[in-house]
Amino acid sequence: MKNLFLFSILYLMLFCSYKLPAQSRTGIYIGGGTSWYYGDMNDRTLTHESLFRYYFNGGVNYKISNRVDVNANFTYAKIVGADSLAIQKFNLKRNLSFYSDVYEGSLLFNFRFWYLRTFNPYIIAGAGYMKFNPMVDFNNEAIELQPLGTEGQFISEGNYPNPYKLYSLTAPLGLGLEIILTKALSMRLEFMNHFTFTDYLDDVSGAYADSTKLGATPNGALAVELASNKSNGYPAEGKGRGNPNNNDNFATFGVTVVYRMVNNNTRSNHGVIGKKRSNKKHKCPAYN
Repeated sequence: MKNLFLFSILYLMLFCSYKLPAQSRTGIYIGGGTSWYYGDMNDRTLTHESLFRYYFNGGVNYKISNRVDVNANFTYAKIVGADSLAIQKFNLKRNLSFYSDVYEGSLLFNFRFWYLRTFNPYIIAGAGYMKFNPMVDFNNEAIELQPLGTEGQFISEGNYPNPYKLYSLTAPLGLGLEIILTKALSMRLEFMNHFTFTDYLDDVSGAYADSTKLGATPNGALAVELASNKSNGYPAEGKGRGNPNNNDNFATFGVTVVYRMVNNNTRSNHGVIGKKRSNKKHKCPAYN
């Protein structure tokens, strides 16, 4: 039975990889699904359902070979975090929250384990560039957190961090499964973790600033108000507000539909695109 099963799988792989559909190497795609974030305001391994939001993506795909694709990809995602859903007591007492729009442009490579005419699992890896802007709703108003300098970024004296940038390089990494629907259409199920090089997706990273010095900055009163929501007063200067040793990142899981134009003037044999062979028979010259 085991040998029969292995033989069936081998036969299926050989049968499905024979005479690939004639199609263009270039395709376009669009998709979407759910998005979530990992950082100081999400201390759960399995993210709470209330922190799931959504994302959309689209781009251009080019088939380098049967095993490798390259994608010029754009992703728009919403992410949120809330200490009220935390597990650790420290985070529950901190009681902060945020939300942000994320815009990412990336170059992604898909590496297939094999190539079949039915379905193909693959690894996703690449590099990108993202823009974000952590915000919070306060007194029925949307407040941008970065201009406040909640960790003392705008205090001129003392050993405080510089204002953080609202952009970062990213390193997307994930897994996918491509399902061939027709010669022109395929569907992809993809999970990607977008590693970033910033710890400020949520505006939280290091330590609390001195409340008096923070209050003297241009947006000081609001900065003090939003730097801490602890019920037992504002924490002492230098007390940990977040974990600066781990950068934040966000993840996406969803469905993408790929359209690849079918070229009737080409024929593909194991991924090689060439001229269409003529079925017309050549007549031999007749001699009297």
